[in-house]
Amino acid sequence: MRCKHCNARLAPHDVWCVECGRQTEIVKKDLSAMKSLRDTYSSFMPKKALAVPGSAVLLLAGIIPTLILVWIFNKYISLETGTAMQMLINLGIKSISLSIFIPIALVGFNTACKQDDYQLSFSSVLASLRNYPKYLGFTLISAMYFSLIYIIGFGFPSFASLAILRLVWIVLVNYWGAIAVPALVIMEQNQLTPWQAIKKSYHHLHDLRWNIYLLALVLTVINIFALVLLVVPLIISIPLSIFATRDYVRKLISYELLDYVR
Repeated sequence: MRCKHCNARLAPHDVWCVECGRQTEIVKKDLSAMKSLRDTYSSFMPKKALAVPGSAVLLLAGIIPTLILVWIFNKYISLETGTAMQMLINLGIKSISLSIFIPIALVGFNTACKQDDYQLSFSSVLASLRNYPKYLGFTLISAMYFSLIYIIGFGFPSFASLAILRLVWIVLVNYWGAIAVPALVIMEQNQLTPWQAIKKSYHHLHDLRWNIYLLALVLTVINIFALVLLVVPLIISIPLSIFATRDYVRKLISYELLDYVR
């Protein structure tokens, strides 16, 4: 393979040219997020029944309680936000409460990353629950980040932020998704702590950030659509999302991207 910019000879897995430093065609072709998603979908769908038992655990014990809690907070629990202190307490209560159930939904990554197949058995997911503290740590880090950017984007009750910072908030929310999603797999594949995995994702996957974001966005839309269809389709869309993320991040790791810093 040769660089289309300087014609230098490249190895099959070179993401950047060794001579001119420009990005090669591999990023658009071999590392395409949508191609990886299609490949995962083709492999997963014939075996989707194997993922239903474990997916049911993630749905019933993690996702549905989280959705119920969000609904309760929005409809019945009005936490005062009249002062800066009240706002901080409000954010803290919501963050900690939601962080109770979200890690249960995420432990599926532990099960998925221990295999090459596409099954989430009931017993394997239950066994993965012993990793709850690790995923709780990951969730709390995310909660602190979201609380911080909420304050930046919307300000305190007595000190409103600029309107332009609402757009900054939206950007930062999406940017975190592109960092956190691969970090879940990196954490399991490299046996790292949540913070170490997040740092690796941030420092080493910069050049593939848009690809990762696109994958995360498409999977989010799929799951929202499944949720709108009376929740039941989530039992298929959840494991599809987990395996699609696993497969794509594994491919990025196989291209030695975690050993490179731009």
